[in-house]
Amino acid sequence: MDALRNRGSAFSVVLAAVIVCAASLAGCVGTAQPEVTPGGVNTSAPETGTTAPQPDNQSQAVSVQLAQLPIGGSPSAQDDAGADTCVTISWVGQQDAAIPSRVTVTITGGSFSTDVYAHADQGCSSGPDCVGFVFEAGNQGQQCNLAIAPTGSQDATGTEPAVSLTGNVTCLDGKTAECDTFLTAVQNDPNVSISLDPPPAAPATGSGATGPRGALV
Repeated sequence: MDALRNRGSAFSVVLAAVIVCAASLAGCVGTAQPEVTPGGVNTSAPETGTTAPQPDNQSQAVSVQLAQLPIGGSPSAQDDAGADTCVTISWVGQQDAAIPSRVTVTITGGSFSTDVYAHADQGCSSGPDCVGFVFEAGNQGQQCNLAIAPTGSQDATGTEPAVSLTGNVTCLDGKTAECDTFLTAVQNDPNVSISLDPPPAAPATGSGATGPRGALV
């Protein structure tokens, strides 16, 4: 009887040890599982969020309005009135004032040394109009036309009539060293106007002036 009791006690001790060991192993497995999962999530995370967007070159462009541009050309008349009606204009910037790539020069208008001439809607037979024309590296040898007309005003200062072009210079890559060099050269270029022929003086009026057949006017 004592032997059975002793075997039962020994069996109970062994069973208890097995239960404790099983519980201990379960606890070990339970705490080890979370260490594996986060590692898997981190390695599969997308990498696209770490790539910065490429800069937009157009948003970096800088524009400078200039009152005078390096131009050359000659005036012409389409009638016998003795006044110029058209000026054929070309880009004459040399060396550093030659238009580099990624730079555009948009003509915005014409300015005159005296008010005896003004920009006109017509007066040139052919060719692109200078106002709105864009000079760039690939076409700086091309010409454009500026239509002009006498205003009827008389200049009493003796100023020689001449025309210059205003324009907007745009550096598409921003304010680079090449852009700065070009702008400086353009602003220092001496060829900034084209001389015009003075329009004929208005006919005299008043006492003693005669019209057709000697009539007083």
